[in-house]
Formats: sequence, structure tokens, C-alpha cells
Amino acid sequence: MLFMPVVVLFIQSNGLDLRGVMLVNAVYAVTVAVFEIPSGYFSDRLGRKNAIIIGTTLILGQFIAYSFATNFLGFAIGAFLGGIGVSFISGTDAALLYDTLVAVGKEKAYVKWEGRSYAVGTFAEAVAAILGGWLAAYCGLRFTIYAQVGVSLMGVIVATTLVEPSTHRVLDKKESWALLKVILRETFRENKKLLFYLFLSAVVGLACLLLAWFVQPYFTYHDLRENYMGYLWALLNGIVAVFSANAYLLQRSWKDKQLVIALLSLLVVGYLVLGFCGDYWTLGIGVLCVMYAARGIAVPVFANLINKEITADRRATVLSIKGFGIRLIFAILAPILGWVADVFSILETFTLLGLIIGVFVFFLAGFYWWIKEKKE
Repeated sequence: MLFMPVVVLFIQSNGLDLRGVMLVNAVYAVTVAVFEIPSGYFSDRLGRKNAIIIGTTLILGQFIAYSFATNFLGFAIGAFLGGIGVSFISGTDAALLYDTLVAVGKEKAYVKWEGRSYAVGTFAEAVAAILGGWLAAYCGLRFTIYAQVGVSLMGVIVATTLVEPSTHRVLDKKESWALLKVILRETFRENKKLLFYLFLSAVVGLACLLLAWFVQPYFTYHDLRENYMGYLWALLNGIVAVFSANAYLLQRSWKDKQLVIALLSLLVVGYLVLGFCGDYWTLGIGVLCVMYAARGIAVPVFANLINKEITADRRATVLSIKGFGIRLIFAILAPILGWVADVFSILETFTLLGLIIGVFVFFLAGFYWWIKEKKE
């Protein structure tokens, strides 16, 4: 992800304000949301590898479009292609990993391997952040996108080398669509515990996704150059990598409920501190480091909670429902928050984010107690 440390600046350099940047992201998020569940179902029925090859090819198309884009329409086309691509990969990668571990009898080590997988990705993003920041500072913002096209092409090539375990039978078309209805009904109406975990993961995923997109404006608020943004992005992703790789150690010593409460608290309080005290640069960076550590722990832990509740023949579909929730809410909130940042400041945006995530947590707590009372 060479582009990530400077993508907001790149889009703004083509005449869009922060609200315009978030509208591009809204196009991306809506596209992911629309295709999330159908693509996850495609993965369950026709193969994880096929889904990932399609996804990486479309992401390549996204950055080819970005490399030529000079206005909102150009970026919207790229976001649309990338959104479809990510929807094919979202949920499919975690399902492929879990199925592989089941095939070799190591599914109990899922948190460990999901954490390592996520750590490798975020460490690579940390390295890419430094390179992307330097490319932007000394070669130009658009050159970073050109380089990203080459990296994305490598992703397509790697996807063709994946090996998929045989964990579920392929159904005929009529039976397949009947099963989709069953999966949706069981997820939303019958398995309340799974539904709670999906909502929980969606709230945490939303908090982390919004943080990633508003960190750059926060850096700009403090007048950082592109190459220094790259260093800080590398630092934050390095923290994610370390905590993600070791999340399984926390899972061994903490109960699931304790981890969930701690992670939610860190994210809500972190946003509020950034909002009220973000002018203090050292404090702001410290809070971001803590929030990114929480992100690193949350990804493998919450994915494991969901995976334990579902079977292989519907794993990617159910994981895609979580992604659907994250992207749908992001598409609604991102343009509004971008407008707040344009009209007021990024600090007011962080305060509002803390309040929004806090409201979501409040409703989650109510949902949890409702499930508990119903069970009793």
C-alpha cells in the first residue's frame, strides 16, 4: 500500500476538498457493501482462489484508473472497481486461512495464524509507507500511484499460486440460492450470538477504518511533510503488526469479554482525547499508537469469535456480512465527517467520532444484555 500515506493528499491535489475525498471513499464503501455478500457467497460456492484472483485483478484496475484520474469522476470509477475487488477478497482470505488450518488439524491456532498473517500485511504496509512518502516527496504524488500499479500486478500473480483445501461440496445453482436464504435467515434471526459478534466486529472495524482515513488530515493539521507522514504511518502499522502477531498471547490470559471491553474502551476514549487534546502533538501521537495497538489485537480476536460460530460451507458469506455492515455505515458517515473537518477542524471530527462510536457501544451493551436475559 505505497499510496496509503498520501492518498488523501493526492486526491486533494486534483481539486477536491476533504468532503470530496470522503465522497470518493463513500463510492468505494457503497460498492463494497453492495457486492460484499454476493461475492462472499461466490467464494463459498465457486472457490476462494477464484474469488481472490478476480478481486486482485479489479484492484489493479482501480489503480490504473487512479493513475489517469484528474477529477471526481475518474476517482469514482477507480473506487468502484476497487470496491468490487475488495468485496471479493474481504472474508475470503480469512475463510481460506481457517479452512486450511481445519484441513491440517490446527484450527485452534487460528488467532495465532490470523495475527501473524495480519502482522505480515501491516509490516509490509509500514515499509511501503516509508517508500510511498519518499516517492511522493521527491518524485510527486502521482508517481506513487504509478508504482502502486506495479505492486497490484504482483498481487494478481501471487493470487494465481494459492492452493485451496477441499472443505465444502459445490452445490447446483438451485440448491445454492436456497442455501443463501438459509444462511441469511439463520444469521439474522436464529443465531443471536453470531449476530452480536458480527455487530461487535462491525463497530470495531468501522472505528479502525475511519481512524485510518482521518490520520492524514491530522498530520496535515500539524503541517507534516509527505516523507515524515510516511515514517509515522510506518510506525503506526509496525505497532499493529507487533500486537496482531502476539494477540493470541492476550487471548490465552484474558477472557473474551475482558478483551472486548478493553478494546472498545481504548477506541472510544482515544477518539475523545484526540478531539479535546489533539493540539498537543506528543500526546496525539501517543494516543494514536495506543489505538493502533488495539486495532492489531482486535482483528484476529474478533475474526476468531465469528469463525467459531460458522461452518466452512458458509464461512466467507457470513464474514462478508460483517464487511457489509462496516462499509455501509462508513459510506453514510464519511462524507458527513469530511464536511465537519472542512468546516470546523479535524479535532472536532475526532470528538464527534468518539461520541458516535460510544453510542454504538451503548447499543451493543443493550443487545448483549438482551441476549443474556433471553438465554436465561
